[in-house]
Amino acid sequence: MDKILEIANISPNDTHLYNKAKKIIEFMHTQYQGEDLRFVSAYLFNDSKIIDKNSKLRKLFNHFATVERPNIIYIRTDTNLQINGINISQLTEKLHLCAFFGGDIKELKQDKCNIIISENLSFFMSAKPNNAIFLYSKGFHLINSLSAFIKKLKFNKLIHFGDVDFEGLAIFEAFKKQLPNIEFYPDKETIETIIKKYKDMLPKHNQDITKCNYNHSKEILSLIKDKISIEQEFVHTLFYKKVLGKPEWIK
Repeated sequence: MDKILEIANISPNDTHLYNKAKKIIEFMHTQYQGEDLRFVSAYLFNDSKIIDKNSKLRKLFNHFATVERPNIIYIRTDTNLQINGINISQLTEKLHLCAFFGGDIKELKQDKCNIIISENLSFFMSAKPNNAIFLYSKGFHLINSLSAFIKKLKFNKLIHFGDVDFEGLAIFEAFKKQLPNIEFYPDKETIETIIKKYKDMLPKHNQDITKCNYNHSKEILSLIKDKISIEQEFVHTLFYKKVLGKPEWIK
């Protein structure tokens, strides 16, 4: 067991992570029958995201897994994008979205455009891209799959549109490690506008800001230190109320 933990670079000195890793190894040796990552995480830790959010635990799971978690890409676009000879914009128009296995891309043709990663399903499904590719991240779940796919694409701007809270910033930071040019939306000025108009109406959170450290988001983090949270869906509604101007990548 210690050799496997060494492969995953998990030290016994990190008691919290080490104990989780031991549980995963024991399950994979004695009970695993092909279940997916989220099931195993929920079974062991009562939280489907625990393994997926930690790269070392995810690596450990995939070391034993029969098949790694499918890297499904959820995409909508109005641009000229062809994958394996399939016109994705036509599928978006006819079926509203397209989903495919990112590992099966053999041929890709596209026009350069903006790429928008949506943290939540509501915006991804209801907003219309404007010379843009919309990708759905399902929170933390598809960070690696999307990052690998985006590295194959040409883009003008790469934007993560997510919740303005600790988890939303953590998702952004995870993308930032693989995609250094990614930007966070809403930007600082937009957040300040929302807080000025709606501070008393915004939902609250109970997380301790002193325990969080986001290298690229300190300015944004400072704006929500009073335990304010701004949901992506709320920002989306402000476009239609004309409180905020729509970004160029939304029709």
